[in-house]
Amino acid sequence: MRIQVILVLALFQGLFASAQAKDEADIPLRVGLVKFGAASWEIASIRSHLFDRAAGLDISTVDLANPGAGELALQGAGVDVILSDWLWVSRQRQAGQKITFIPHTSALGEILVPATSPIRQLSDLEGKRLGIAGGPLDKSWLLLRAFSRAHFGHDLADRVEAVYATPPLLSQELTAGRIDAVLTYWPYAARLDVRGFRSLATMAEIEQILGFSTPIPMLGYAFSDAWIAAHPGGLERFLRATQQADSLLRGSDEEWNRLRPLLMAEDDAVFVALRERFRNGIITRWGAAERAEVAKLFTLLVQTGGSEISGGAAEIDPGTFWNGTFP
Repeated sequence: MRIQVILVLALFQGLFASAQAKDEADIPLRVGLVKFGAASWEIASIRSHLFDRAAGLDISTVDLANPGAGELALQGAGVDVILSDWLWVSRQRQAGQKITFIPHTSALGEILVPATSPIRQLSDLEGKRLGIAGGPLDKSWLLLRAFSRAHFGHDLADRVEAVYATPPLLSQELTAGRIDAVLTYWPYAARLDVRGFRSLATMAEIEQILGFSTPIPMLGYAFSDAWIAAHPGGLERFLRATQQADSLLRGSDEEWNRLRPLLMAEDDAVFVALRERFRNGIITRWGAAERAEVAKLFTLLVQTGGSEISGGAAEIDPGTFWNGTFP
C-alpha cells in the first residue's frame, strides 16, 4: 500500500513539474489591439485554438482606443507588439526607437463614388471634393498622387479639394452628398461597396498600373526590439502561431462564423465582404522579390510625399524588417 501511495505521489509530482515547466517556457507577449480591428480577428483565432500555447507563447491583449494610442503604448513599453505599417517603423528607427516589422497584409484603401455619380474614371476627380482617410501622408493617398503624376502629368493634390477625416465620418459625408468621392480604408470600403457605392479603383489596382508585380505588404506586426532580445526565438514562435491562424482563416468559413461578433457586420453581405477582403490580403510570401518591391515603393512614396514620409532618410532603415522569410 505504501509503495502504491509513493508511486501515485511521484506520478502527480511529475505531471505538476511537467505542467510547471511548460508554463515557465511560455513566453509572455502583450499585443496591443484596437477593439474590433482586423488584427483582433486573427489574435482571437490564435488564442481560441491555443496556437500561441502550442508555439510556446502566452498571449495577452491590451485594448487600444486607436492606432495612435498603440504607437504610444509600444514606444512606452506598455505593449510588446502592435499592428502598424513599415513606413512608421522605419521613421521610428531613424529617430532611435528600435522596432522590427513582420509583414502581414497587403490590404489597402479604395476609391468609391455614389452609384449615380458622373465620375467614371480617376481623371474625373479633378475639381471634386475628395474625402481622404488617414491624413495627407496616408499611403493610399500618396499612391493615388503618384499615379496621377505618372499618368496625367500633374499631382492630384493640386486638382481636388481634399477633405481629411476619420473613415466613419467620411462614409457619412459621402452618403449625405457633401463630398463627391472617398479614398478610405478597406473595411469601410467593403461596407460602402455592399451599400451600392461604385468603386473607381482599389490601391492594389493602382499598384499594378504603377508596375508593381507582387502584392506589397503594407501592414504588419511591429515588435519592440527589447522584447525580441529578451525572448530569443519568440518572434519565430509568434509567426508560427499567426500562420496557423491564417491557414484556418483562409480555408474555414466555420471559423469566420465563430468570429462573426468581432466583425460588427451589419448583415450577411457585409460579413462576407469583410471576410473575403481579409483573406485576399494575407501575405504568404516574404523574400527577396517582395523586399525589392517594397524598396521601390518606398522611393516612389518619398518622391511623392517628401522627406516627412521617411523621417528624412533616403532609404528604409536597414533594421526595419524581420530578416527571415516565409515558407
